[in-house]
Amino acid sequence: MAGRPAAAGTSPPDRDRAAPNVVAWISQWADDHLRLVRNISTVMAIAGVMLLLRSVRLIMPSVSQKCCTELLAVEGLLDSSHHETSKFTSSSDIPVEFIRRNVKLRGRLRRITENGLEIEHIPITLPILSSWRKEPCGALLVKLAGVELTETGKVWLQKELKPSQVVWFQLLGKENSALFCYLLVNKKN
Repeated sequence: MAGRPAAAGTSPPDRDRAAPNVVAWISQWADDHLRLVRNISTVMAIAGVMLLLRSVRLIMPSVSQKCCTELLAVEGLLDSSHHETSKFTSSSDIPVEFIRRNVKLRGRLRRITENGLEIEHIPITLPILSSWRKEPCGALLVKLAGVELTETGKVWLQKELKPSQVVWFQLLGKENSALFCYLLVNKKN
């Protein structure tokens, strides 16, 4: 009634014993192929650093694409739509994805014109790498989203914003050479 008795001479399968055998086998294989394991981890680390540098736009896309493609041996993993500089000097430099995701960029106000604000983009940089890198010159034409800039508005902006003041601008759209943005300014009381 309680169940069938175990047959004599047979023992139940030991499931705990199977797991250590797999772990031991993997460990032994890794020890036997140590050079391969080290090379794979080195290649993955280099690819990770290249992708990180590419994501903050510190290296040229052709270099990162070539190296990462060779290292990973994967065709088409990296696209060629990224530009060579980390500093945006015209609206055409800014990837469409940045505008689609409404990315916030930092910049320094150059001047206020009848067309909008001229802002010099300040890219995200690593101090070690940025010290030897020559940045291109240029300013972005930023129009305030939903604002028709009149002469009175221009005077008011000139009173509120100072030349060389650091501002943040959130990308909303692009038309010809102008960017439509929200302007974010830290006001010190």
